[in-house]
Amino acid sequence: MSELRDYQQRVISEIYATWRLGKRAILLAMPTGSGKTRTFSELAKHFDDRNQRVLLLVHREELLWQARKTLEQTLRSPIGIIKADQPMHLEHPVQCASVQTLVKRLEKQEVDLGAIALVIIDEAHLSLAPSYLTILRHFPEALILGVTATPSRLDGRGFDRLYEALVVGPSVSELIWRGFLADYDVLAPESFLPTEEGIRIAGGDFNSADLAERIDRRYVAGCAVDAYLRHAHQKRCVVFAINLDHSKAIAERYRTAGIAAEHIDGETATKERKAILERFRAGQTLVLCNVNLFTEGFDVPEIEVIQLCRPTKSVALHLQMLGRGLRPKGGRKALILDHAGNCLRLGGAKAERNWTLQGLEDEIPAIEPVSEPLIEQIELSIADIPKPQVDLPNLPKRRVEIYETDADFFSLPTNAELETHLAQQAYSQPTQPRNVSRSPSNSNQTNPNRDRRSPQTANSRMKCNT
Repeated sequence: MSELRDYQQRVISEIYATWRLGKRAILLAMPTGSGKTRTFSELAKHFDDRNQRVLLLVHREELLWQARKTLEQTLRSPIGIIKADQPMHLEHPVQCASVQTLVKRLEKQEVDLGAIALVIIDEAHLSLAPSYLTILRHFPEALILGVTATPSRLDGRGFDRLYEALVVGPSVSELIWRGFLADYDVLAPESFLPTEEGIRIAGGDFNSADLAERIDRRYVAGCAVDAYLRHAHQKRCVVFAINLDHSKAIAERYRTAGIAAEHIDGETATKERKAILERFRAGQTLVLCNVNLFTEGFDVPEIEVIQLCRPTKSVALHLQMLGRGLRPKGGRKALILDHAGNCLRLGGAKAERNWTLQGLEDEIPAIEPVSEPLIEQIELSIADIPKPQVDLPNLPKRRVEIYETDADFFSLPTNAELETHLAQQAYSQPTQPRNVSRSPSNSNQTNPNRDRRSPQTANSRMKCNT
């Protein structure tokens, strides 16, 4: 098992320090791809070394097997599995349980896990659901560690009803800078899938039935395939669709265009789902179309392109979708094809967000100055990693300018300052086409970055075939 990275060691130290302060339940926020499973597996090993029992809660089968693999590699010993149709081995001090299976067996008194010292909750943004709370009531003396990439809820409720402290890991920008995540480009069309009129809001997000009724799946499929052929041909791509019909229509359109594509969803049989993922990893399948299946915990580093065909108002869902494509790629960038306008509506993955137990704060706190010795230490540790140039265009106070090219798809700047700006204000798509200003003032020399023409797209014009 690989050594812990410095930020993983830091958050583990902060977790122990917080427990020592008498705070029993801690929420840990670390970005997708930062090694959350490796981090909590190390904590589980500490408890196992002290002969204390640990329970890990997961809500999807794929997450269970992924976590089991990392836990057994870290502990170098077998762990117990609590899942339907699987034999239980309660003698093992570390147990990995499906939430749905465990809550039923506890309520029926079919399982006795003994004195659990630590409960770890994967994808902890779900942990206020009744099933999780029912399980936790069975272990009133256990320490609790919730782990998530996105401590944010659509219903507006915070996490302070369960957790007493929040520990925050590194930002996406830092992980990209240090080479632990891939940088990315974003391409977006001149007009997005419609969300302004006739779409109700349900549970804080766009109503999926309204989206499906309003957005013609043939149009979406045609645009998706054309964008892929022009900008991502032969790359492995994951498509996030609105619903099953949309996902299947997009996959069919890809196949009609001669591109190996498959649809996959939560109802796909386990054996077939594994076979589909293996074909994708091997490059036999180039495009996977899904509905919310890949938004949590799926570790598929082969993904090179993310195609967003599902509009959302959820910061959590948005970041989970983006995060699927940011695994390191040997210095190559990931590509985001954003048909939904999500990156403009919510900001990109690099945006600085102020996570709290009460929800996502709009204002970003000022950064405290870093001591000189620490600066020197950081510089020595990352001396070989080039720091990307960051510049922020002059943006209007309430309306976001987009730097269009002559193509129907254009590049969005992806520096952290701009993405933070976007994340903190609402974006409204103009009803009339805007004239693209090639010069913000009397001369382009005033701001050479004002017109951000993309060599990748400047000479191409994409048409959406239906």
